[in-house]
Amino acid sequence: MNKGIINFKGLYGDNDPSITELIHHEKLELRSKIYDWEINEHIHTDLIQVFIFTSGEGLLLSEQKKLPLISPSILIIPSNTLHGFVFQEGISGDVLTFSETYFESIFKNSPQIFLALNHLKNYHFESKSTVFNELLNINKQISEEILKDKAEKAMFLQSLFQLFFLTIFRVGLQENNQIKKSDNRTLNYFQAFQKSIKLSIHETKSINDYASELNITTVHLNRICQSLVNKSALQIVHEYLINEAKKYLKNTTHSISEISYYLDFKDPAYFTRLFKKTTGLSPSEYRKK
Repeated sequence: MNKGIINFKGLYGDNDPSITELIHHEKLELRSKIYDWEINEHIHTDLIQVFIFTSGEGLLLSEQKKLPLISPSILIIPSNTLHGFVFQEGISGDVLTFSETYFESIFKNSPQIFLALNHLKNYHFESKSTVFNELLNINKQISEEILKDKAEKAMFLQSLFQLFFLTIFRVGLQENNQIKKSDNRTLNYFQAFQKSIKLSIHETKSINDYASELNITTVHLNRICQSLVNKSALQIVHEYLINEAKKYLKNTTHSISEISYYLDFKDPAYFTRLFKKTTGLSPSEYRKK
């Protein structure tokens, strides 16, 4: 098991987890230049990144592989994907960073699009300049909207993101350039564990059940979680449930007991204690705030 994986809660070189609640946009050269155009291999547990290369070249480093990056192109890096870069000095472009939860939510009614795009994939636009220019224009609008405080900002950003990724989705239907699936067993187990949590959110499952699905022991599963995110498997399950609870508390009028039962907590009092332990607020306090 690999215990040397670098994991950033925030952007590269930054462990500020607040980015998981935001959409971040920055120039590619801004962060790359600080590190002399070389980014060591690392993962982001909950973040998806989109690299838009407008000029220059580089290499994607992923698990002993070096894959060429040529402009114009767009690279999607899902969460929990080991990646690093060696960029040609002066490369230019943009980087969009956002949570996997946000990405999933904007395509909640079209899960096939989310599944199609949520892969390590490099999209080429050498012969598609018109489409690439359309994507650059949408990207510019996203960047400007993030900085502004206008009416229905969240809805407008969601519409821009949907248009951006739907355009990429159409390009992807025309080419088959998905990068080979990771052969890092630790990351693959962790990804499968996270996927199983999402699929079984309304079921009662023990950590032993999750481990059995992966054909590993609970001790092994906990070691994997500790090595990557410094948390136990149970903590990860609880965090996901609490994040789901936050959505219902913010966006619905369901009672706390109803939300508790919906998330398969048998005892609303236990749900309340766990919520407060995790967030520092009771569910009712969180809803009021």
